Amino acid sequence: MRIRWLLVCQRSYEFGRKVKVFPEEQALPNNKDIEAQLIPAGRLVPFLVVTPLFLLWAVPNNLNDILIRQFMKSFGINQSSAAQFLYVGAQVGTWSYFISYVETSTGVGDKAAGYMLTGTLAAFAVGRFSSAWLMKHFHARLMLVTYAVINVVLCLAAVVDPSWMGVGCLLTTSLFMSIMFPTIFALGLKGMGEKTKTAGSFQVMAILGGWALTKLMGMLWHARGLQAAYLVPVVCYVAVALYAWLFAEAKAGEAVA
Repeated sequence: MRIRWLLVCQRSYEFGRKVKVFPEEQALPNNKDIEAQLIPAGRLVPFLVVTPLFLLWAVPNNLNDILIRQFMKSFGINQSSAAQFLYVGAQVGTWSYFISYVETSTGVGDKAAGYMLTGTLAAFAVGRFSSAWLMKHFHARLMLVTYAVINVVLCLAAVVDPSWMGVGCLLTTSLFMSIMFPTIFALGLKGMGEKTKTAGSFQVMAILGGWALTKLMGMLWHARGLQAAYLVPVVCYVAVALYAWLFAEAKAGEAVA
């Protein structure tokens, strides 16, 4: 039930921003202001000196394993954070290079390709609302596994056949990726207890995958071609499916998480 309402609320917020129901966010400060806030004067050098010295001391004293275990225990890092990192990377990477994929695969111009990118957003919205209804009848974990496997097949088809069929497959992945962020988020927080807030913070920080894996796709594009770059989302969706199947806890007889 909670996952279904999370899907609906997130989609409603996005719609509200488009029609100006919700106020626009204030302009972000420039880069210099951000750097000044993140790196206070006089603290950067001591940090850069003390941290490596601490790590050099920890290695010979066999404290690495203890520190890592305590870090994971204290901050609620689990498999869901990794799954979220990979999912966001797959989503952002798929959309970031979609226009280039359409142009190189079909020969259409950037304007037509841009319209198709808008189609991916429409497919995302349709998937979000339709999946919220489907969760009344199917367990969220089962849907996550199924959607991830479908996206593996669709991305592989886009890699193997860079044509209109490949474009259609990539566009359709947006339909099935629509539930992944809120579903991984909710399943990952289940049973965390007093660590729920901190674990949720790490789930949100996992959006860094959108930067890291998109960068990786760009490197593969220049080295092996754009079709090879789309193997990155394939690997990501395989990992999401494995997370949902092996690690996401499901309650027996529960139809909705």
